[in-house]
Amino acid sequence: MMILAVCAAFAIGCTPTNSEPSRVEVSGVVTIDGQPLPTGLIHFKTVSEGAIDSMEIVEGKFAGQAEPGKRRVEITAYRAASGGTPGMGGGEVNYVPAKYNAESKLTADVSSEGLNEFRFEVTSK
Repeated sequence: MMILAVCAAFAIGCTPTNSEPSRVEVSGVVTIDGQPLPTGLIHFKTVSEGAIDSMEIVEGKFAGQAEPGKRRVEITAYRAASGGTPGMGGGEVNYVPAKYNAESKLTADVSSEGLNEFRFEVTSK
């Protein structure tokens, strides 16, 4: 009987658990000054937990997975610094204003059920 109790306790205590939070499909469009953002990144953040789900933006479109819930959204896009060439050591600058990234007030309610399609319209000023 004792062996059975020990085995049961061991099995319960050592059952693998999935500690990864669930994620759902998200997609959408990002425009800057009314035109599709050529390339960039979109970040869905849960500030209180430090969770970040990032996706590439290509020709204004993004798709990927994010944790459900109210998320803060940040958008970044880089181009060569004045007089430089991207990737050639000349440096790059984020040309999306801080109000859409470091100081963003953009949010998205990512639903665990249903469609998660978002549209973010930003300006360069």
